[in-house]
Amino acid sequence: MGSLSAANAKFCLDFFKELSKAKVNENIFFSPLSISAALSMVQLGAGGNTAEEMEKVLHIHEVLSMRSLGTKGTPEKYGEAGGAHSQFQELLSALGKAGATCSLSIANRLFGEATFQFLQQYLDSARHLYHAELEAVDFINAAEESRGKMNSWVEKQTGGKIKDLFPPGSIDSTTVLALVNAIYFKGQWAIKFEDKNTREMPFRLNKREHRNVPMMCGKGKYKLVRRQEEQVTVLELPYTGGELSMFILLPETICDESTGLEQLESAVTYEKLAEWTNMENVYLQRITVYLPRFRMEESCELIPVLQPLGMRDAFILEQADFSGLSTKPGLFLSKVIHKSFVEVNEEGTEAAAATGMIIRISSCSCIPYEFRIDHPFLFLIKHNTSKNILFFGRCCSP
Repeated sequence: MGSLSAANAKFCLDFFKELSKAKVNENIFFSPLSISAALSMVQLGAGGNTAEEMEKVLHIHEVLSMRSLGTKGTPEKYGEAGGAHSQFQELLSALGKAGATCSLSIANRLFGEATFQFLQQYLDSARHLYHAELEAVDFINAAEESRGKMNSWVEKQTGGKIKDLFPPGSIDSTTVLALVNAIYFKGQWAIKFEDKNTREMPFRLNKREHRNVPMMCGKGKYKLVRRQEEQVTVLELPYTGGELSMFILLPETICDESTGLEQLESAVTYEKLAEWTNMENVYLQRITVYLPRFRMEESCELIPVLQPLGMRDAFILEQADFSGLSTKPGLFLSKVIHKSFVEVNEEGTEAAAATGMIIRISSCSCIPYEFRIDHPFLFLIKHNTSKNILFFGRCCSP
């Protein structure tokens, strides 16, 4: 294993399981790619134990080095993480070309205090590897105006779906750098669900409770596989063009007082997820699919999730090492914000997410003919070509 997609998938599952501890039986939706891209841009400027902790949390220390570029700002300068940084460069280029049949875009931006001295090597590398340009702003004298400018950029990059990523009070005169990632996706189903077939149907929250939801219904040829050992059925719902798909992971059993997802979530690993969503040798079957129409909007402060995963020094003034960013001491990561949006309907899926990071300086096998998704499930949107998970979620109550 040495690919960025594997590292991102491992981080995705680690993050999901940690977030689930605080959100028991609740809907969850986030973009692991957005979070890992933003964190990797921060890691690019980190040093010492701060960099090592971030590498381990993101699993980028496991990515094989790719040292063939040999040009200014290349990964040779970034040790074991170099392979991941160069693969991010390739991934961003690949995703930028994936808009022929679906709208898919990912963008990075650095908003830096105009009077602060950043290392030119860092700025060159961020531009070269992450396509992240530096935009000078006035955090010292016009913090609110700068916050508005950053929020406007995010809103534009996400088709208007992510508003006010940086809340009031999140930016002040001690802010020196904000690193932002924004991702947007809109795709139509390869086989659309017809509006006339959507009707209210029960969705089982557990064995004792249910609620009526708008349930879409469609018939067509899909790839579906049942994993006997884990008792999970996996359905692939491709978008037009076939380059991206949604995968539904539906547990077969549902418990009395729970969602039925506990066994699946404890069993899922990177290796199993890669196996389950590999449909290369699965034949198309004619299936009637019932899928709830749903919409989610999530907002999350990420520091309480990242710290238990092992990323600690970056948030502590006395221990943070951002010597690769600037020669000035006293820099630390003060805030990490993630907002996400998804809407699934008869036409297809629209999803967006943005991640903002603020660096401050101290002022001091059995195929059924019918597949009814009528109880809690996990889902993800995957870029099939690069095998990267763009979005991941849990639907407990549509």
